[in-house]
Amino acid sequence: MPSDSSGSNTADSQTRLSAPGISTSIRQWRALFTKPARHELFPAGTWRALWLGFQSWLVFWALLVMLAVVSWVLTASQPAMAATTWRDAMMVGNGAFAMSFGATFTATTLKFSLVPWGLTCLVGVLLTVSLRAAKPASPWALLWGLLAFVLPAGLCLGWARTHLSVWTAFVTLGIFALVVFLAVARRLSWWNLGEVFPGGEPWPWLVLTGRLVRVLSRITLGVSALALLAGVVCGWGDMTRIWVSLHPDWVGSVALAFGVLAYLPTLLGWTASWLVGSGFTVGQNTVFSPGQVISGDLPPVPFLAWLPHTPVGWWPVAIPVIAGILGGLLMSRRHEVPLSDTMLSLALMLAILLGGGFVIISAVSGSLGPGRLIAVGPTPATLYAGVIAWGVPFGATLVLAHRRVAVAATRFSYKITGKNVDALPTTELNL
Repeated sequence: MPSDSSGSNTADSQTRLSAPGISTSIRQWRALFTKPARHELFPAGTWRALWLGFQSWLVFWALLVMLAVVSWVLTASQPAMAATTWRDAMMVGNGAFAMSFGATFTATTLKFSLVPWGLTCLVGVLLTVSLRAAKPASPWALLWGLLAFVLPAGLCLGWARTHLSVWTAFVTLGIFALVVFLAVARRLSWWNLGEVFPGGEPWPWLVLTGRLVRVLSRITLGVSALALLAGVVCGWGDMTRIWVSLHPDWVGSVALAFGVLAYLPTLLGWTASWLVGSGFTVGQNTVFSPGQVISGDLPPVPFLAWLPHTPVGWWPVAIPVIAGILGGLLMSRRHEVPLSDTMLSLALMLAILLGGGFVIISAVSGSLGPGRLIAVGPTPATLYAGVIAWGVPFGATLVLAHRRVAVAATRFSYKITGKNVDALPTTELNL
């Protein structure tokens, strides 16, 4: 019986054709993991980035430690400080450094976990500006500069492990390094995020999502800052009385001012939660919201004098709604993305708001001391209230003011009024 050799020939030819393709793919993958040359590992700007990264850590850490040591020197003669040494003061300063990255202090009746994000932002700005000045010529140079900061910072967190819980601080330090890397890299010539997308450019709806998140974040930050400034003006007299009652010397005044600045981002988060109506708590069984204020005994901390003393009504809830509508109107005139892609961008934006809001609410919550101060921060309803108050008006206005919706609404109005739809002026729209 004659055998059909076409099948075997086809299989042999496919084998011969596929073998080079497989070997080529293997060579390509190996090329990705080849050992980099010395000039690739240490490109131009590496040593400057190393020095500036290390210098950023040193300046910030030394500032906190010196403030703690000077405070100890001025109070060492008091009986309560008789058993302490300058090494204990250094540990306090190092503990403040660790707490700026999320380390927590826990004792039998005391827990302190409210992160001073102002210090984190301060060192973040210092490190970002320093690494930008280094002008690293490649990602390797930038990574070396970050390593020069992260390595000594990690050693400081390890030292603080003797009296603080630091595992969250290590996680925060990693996220901090990633954020600084992106903030520095996006301004450099070798950074091109479009290479990872087909066609060499990000999708328009994804670009629009980034713009929407940035615009809404800036609007929220600006409105919250204005509301916080109003609280500072109203509570300035009470803050001054608290400050005078503490009788601080010049070192104490510097420490108090440093503490106010350290918790300024936290206060902005509390103000944003107050604006959406859900409010925040400063201790168990307390509520600070526009329509309700249930207060209690608070520690003599100057910035707590900025908290609202009486309810003002629910009218502040209209502020984020109006701001969201104005922001939506502004953005609707500044993009050419089709309506379907705009809807996709809004869906992704709302998802980012939910995720980012959860992270922010968790970040500005914690414990401020013993007893009833074990829980401070925004109420659980803040997440959903914030999305409804900020995101929904912003997104709805962006859709309703879209040019395609405007054209459809105009045509509909012409039809119900009996006018000639064909007489409408036509424009070429990318729909």
